[in-house]
Amino acid sequence: MKNSLRYLLFGLGVGLAIALVPHLPILQSPDRVMAQGTSQTISPQGLANHLKKINAKMYGAYWCPACMKQKELFGSAFKSINYIECDPRGTNGQPELCKQANIRAYPTWEIKGKRYEGVYPLEGLAQLSGYRGR
Repeated sequence: MKNSLRYLLFGLGVGLAIALVPHLPILQSPDRVMAQGTSQTISPQGLANHLKKINAKMYGAYWCPACMKQKELFGSAFKSINYIECDPRGTNGQPELCKQANIRAYPTWEIKGKRYEGVYPLEGLAQLSGYRGR
């Protein structure tokens, strides 16, 4: 009975993984990312410039693996992002801004007055911010 339950749970886990894999974003080079299911290619630099123009912010911490993944999606264009370091030990740490903004998770995006927690593909950030460029 124990073994059959283990096999059932294992099978369910494998089935779930197989079902979810097609829905994960496909990452290409850090210079260009193709959103899954679309033919639109987002320019990381174009999106970063747009996010800066609309005063979007990304709150994070230098030690945060999810923040590192978000930065990798932008590649060298990340230098244009309005990034707020929440850990006082990080470069240009501004923990008081993070506390005032009541940041609870890293990364947290603030776009057009709304908050979004977690790593977002470039296509998702483009949609949230109204970016139409390439």
